Amino acid sequence: AKKEGDHYIVNGNKKWITNGIFSDYFTVAVRTGEKGMRGVSMMLLERDTMPGIDTKRMDCQGVWPSGTTYVEFDNVKVPAKNLIGQENEGFKVIMKNFNHERWGFVVQANRFSRCLLEDSWNYATKRATFGKKLMEHPVIRWKLAEMARQVEATHNWLENMTLQMCEMPKEQAMTVLGGPIALMKAHSSKVFEYCAREARQIFGGNAYTRTGLGERVERLYRDVGAYAIPGGSEEILLDLAIHQGPVGRSSEPVDYDAMLLTC
Repeated sequence: AKKEGDHYIVNGNKKWITNGIFSDYFTVAVRTGEKGMRGVSMMLLERDTMPGIDTKRMDCQGVWPSGTTYVEFDNVKVPAKNLIGQENEGFKVIMKNFNHERWGFVVQANRFSRCLLEDSWNYATKRATFGKKLMEHPVIRWKLAEMARQVEATHNWLENMTLQMCEMPKEQAMTVLGGPIALMKAHSSKVFEYCAREARQIFGGNAYTRTGLGERVERLYRDVGAYAIPGGSEEILLDLAIHQGPVGRSSEPVDYDAMLLTC
């Protein structure tokens, strides 16, 4: 974005913007200064009053109702008053959103994992093979137990982290909880993917079609990528968690018990 009098002229594009085709307003990170995080500003762009904003729907593998969008800005004239915060300090705004965004991904991923467990359990009590209900086969019970073990562990982690986000002073939480929340988000999408695969194996061919008994399993399997990638991919978040923890900042031995937080 270039400053011209009391306006900025914004050019650029961004993919994978959720609900972009439905949006009247866009909060946008733009380059207004030097390279790096100290040259980023946040602005509010308004579709109805600012010509040059174009949106195209993207056809994605999963989460079809999300309105995933490719957004283009072509010489959009934005009043300087639409600057959010101070010029070149927008990176702080972005970072302050990450913890809550990733927490929200965990809530959704864990709920979908539980749905897959529930559907698999109910199906296993009804479907019969070789004269037995699926639930009577040890391998099916093992699959359900593994799913339940991981879903309940993720839920417990989520409850613990939610309490700390509510009770801990905001500025402290921004720093202290960044790494743990990154780990939790990566863990939740891995559990989601595991449950989706195991549910499909339990449902068999019924989970390979988009209608019928396994339609929800088929859909959720396609949705996994929308949780494993956005908000920070699993690989990025796992690396981030190490860098933000004491082990990433020091070569000295780490007391992991001292790292545990209690509220």
